[in-house]
Amino acid sequence: MPKDRSGYRSRHKYNVWLLLGLVLLALLSACQDDSTGSGDLTITVDVDGDKLVYHYPRRISVGQFLDEIGVQLGPDDEVNPLIQTQIRDGMRITVTRVVAREECKQEDTPYPTERQLTQQLPTGETEVAQTGENGIEQICYRITEKDGIEVSRVEISRFPIKEPRPEILYVGSEPPDTMIAIEGTLAYLSSGQAFIIRGNTVNLSPLTQGVFLDGRVFDLSPDGRRLLYTVRTPDDTDPDFANELWAILNTTVDRPQPVQLVPEDVRVAQWVAAQQSYTVSYSTATPQQDGGWQAYNDVYLMRLDPQTGSGLGVPDEVVDSNALGAYAYWGRRFVWSPDGTRLAWANADGVGLVDLEANDMDEQFVTLLSFREYAPFLERYQGSSVWVPTLSWSADGHLITTVHGAPYGDEGPEYSIVFNLGVIDVESGLQLTDFVPQTGIWANPVYSPVIAGPDGEPTYSIAYFQAREPLNSPGTEYDLVVMDRDGSNARVVFPGSGRPGLRLPDPEDGIAWSPNARQIALIHQGNLWVVDIDTELAYQITTDGQASRPRWAGVR
Repeated sequence: MPKDRSGYRSRHKYNVWLLLGLVLLALLSACQDDSTGSGDLTITVDVDGDKLVYHYPRRISVGQFLDEIGVQLGPDDEVNPLIQTQIRDGMRITVTRVVAREECKQEDTPYPTERQLTQQLPTGETEVAQTGENGIEQICYRITEKDGIEVSRVEISRFPIKEPRPEILYVGSEPPDTMIAIEGTLAYLSSGQAFIIRGNTVNLSPLTQGVFLDGRVFDLSPDGRRLLYTVRTPDDTDPDFANELWAILNTTVDRPQPVQLVPEDVRVAQWVAAQQSYTVSYSTATPQQDGGWQAYNDVYLMRLDPQTGSGLGVPDEVVDSNALGAYAYWGRRFVWSPDGTRLAWANADGVGLVDLEANDMDEQFVTLLSFREYAPFLERYQGSSVWVPTLSWSADGHLITTVHGAPYGDEGPEYSIVFNLGVIDVESGLQLTDFVPQTGIWANPVYSPVIAGPDGEPTYSIAYFQAREPLNSPGTEYDLVVMDRDGSNARVVFPGSGRPGLRLPDPEDGIAWSPNARQIALIHQGNLWVVDIDTELAYQITTDGQASRPRWAGVR
């Protein structure tokens, strides 16, 4: 008969559960002991070049442990394992000291070399016109070091302290084969030197040497015998604008001797009136270290000794220094009438006359024509360039200029994309603000000399630059247009359809009429060109790409 084993099985299950319970109790007890900090933990800490061993009785975080043993952590220090990790027996903690700092140093900026073609040298021959000089710039880096060893260097800023001065090499270029007759005297600048042409274009000769004409002033007297110009000061540490006023009193002799005049830092200057042929008008400014200037908007008249060029008496200040008008720091443009009796001015928002008899400064500047300034110029160049229209006098007392017109669409007046030719009858005050509509910002209109018309009566013409895209005139190409003085019979004479147009005509270059009003000299692609008005044939006179400031004068 089988034995009853149910009691045995019950006792066996009880024993198993008892054993499991004891094991679980032991485990829980062990966990409880650890959590309450019982035991002895060995921890190794690598920090600041030392290896430190600690025995610690309880479990805490790595961060707490380092704090308790007096290891202070910097904001960028790295800890491995992470500070939130619980310490354990045998753990190795590594503290890496991380330092982030900035370091600035000055470095040389290599100077570039510019090669400029010139017709002063034989073809292919070179000459150093200006020695190069390295610039200086300050470069700042963010440097990261770990335990005293640099691990990264990131450039965070670069600031020029001194701009490099380029080395300029003149390279002789072959002159063109063109030979055309030239009436009077044609002068121009090339590679910082003055050149003159008389008789025909083969008779081309330099007037200056050994100095650098900055082009701010370059004016030929009405008879073509005297040249007024400015040169950079010889001190390389002077600001870019700093200059000296010089004159050649007789351009007809071989190797004329230039004469330095008294004024310095001259912004604009010109010869005044044939009957005062040795009188110079000038306006000055203060050079700024950034290459700009602070205009005084003054006007002086200075009479020169015809033989020596020395001043006869103290210059007469006809307009006191002032800061009147829009953007006065840039300066007004001043232009004397052909007879030397009236002085016109232009600034960013108007054209007018100087009342030479007024005693009150506020009454001296008489406005004849007002318009809004052209804001995009100011914004694009951050105030370092201001659009001021050119002025031209006719022999019978009219002024022609470029006018910033009313908006084309919904743009604000100061953002208007419209520029017209405007004419003012100074005697009557009559204004035609859209004498020729939509010519463009660089129209730079110029009256021709007076000549006999088909009926034998005195007459004159007008030349100006016409924008090919009038509503995008700051950046488009231009053509040279000639028309009658009443605005009729306008026709393009250069370059014409199918040819590259004139790019951003420099208002200081302008249009130079020949004394007989049959030819025009202008700058195209850096070279001097002469255009025959009747035949519309154009002749390239120079090839060096450095020409500027054409001036044409002479008694017919």
